[in-house]
Amino acid sequence: MEINFYQEEAKKTIQKNAPSTTSDEIVPFLGIIGEVGSVVTQLKTKLRIGSSHVNYRKKLAEELGDVLWYISTIATSNNLSLEEIAMKNIEKIRDRFLTDESANYTDYEESFPENEKFPEEFEIEFVSYEENGKDKSKIIDKRTGDMIGDPLTDNTYEEDGYRFHDIFHYGYLAILGWSPVLRKLLKLKRKSDPIVDENEDGARSQITEELISLYIYHHALDHDLMQYGTSVDSGVIKQVQNLVKNTEVKECSGKQWEKAILNSYEVFNKLLKNGGGRVLVSRKNRSLIYLGIR
Repeated sequence: MEINFYQEEAKKTIQKNAPSTTSDEIVPFLGIIGEVGSVVTQLKTKLRIGSSHVNYRKKLAEELGDVLWYISTIATSNNLSLEEIAMKNIEKIRDRFLTDESANYTDYEESFPENEKFPEEFEIEFVSYEENGKDKSKIIDKRTGDMIGDPLTDNTYEEDGYRFHDIFHYGYLAILGWSPVLRKLLKLKRKSDPIVDENEDGARSQITEELISLYIYHHALDHDLMQYGTSVDSGVIKQVQNLVKNTEVKECSGKQWEKAILNSYEVFNKLLKNGGGRVLVSRKNRSLIYLGIR
């Protein structure tokens, strides 16, 4: 059965309520709440009486059918197509859970000269030291021995390791091929195209990237810095995608963002535990690899 055919047939059975357009709109929403409760009741019954609940699948199918009817009714009442809803949902969940193949990553530098491209692979070292009673961290480019950016403290009253947060920018670079912050620090802004330089590599994009890192970090603080996580809350991913909706990474999938976040926090926690260390930033392998101390 085609889903649009179901919606048309279900439409014929919609009942009018008391003479109030408001109740006609509200009743299906209330109905779906009740039917979801009926679905859960079937599970409760199965858990309570076990295999003796011989009609479990039949009853569950019936209750799910009632949920579907209310979904169809709500869609019809609001001039929505079930088929379009289903298609958009498939696109959404593919983006969130499936799209991570290397062929689906965009090369944002393909048309730019070599002196404006990120390295395919390079090594950095986080070096911790104490100065004036404060723990600090600096990053050394192992290719040249030069320091990248300025030394950082945690910039907070209680030490929480945020001085190592630049690893998040390297994670975005390695996995997504994107980091306006590192373009500035590594002097790789795409100045050959003034429009791209201003709109993608400029201050606003840099602030957006820092905001994303801080936003995720405050979420991570409530989740043990993601030490044991194998996924990232979909609400966090959605908010990140909303923040970059006007940038070149707007097409990055939720799955790609999840990979960037988890890989970055894997390395971040090792830096925090060891007080620094060497990291391989591999854009060609879409990964960060912690190499240890010295």
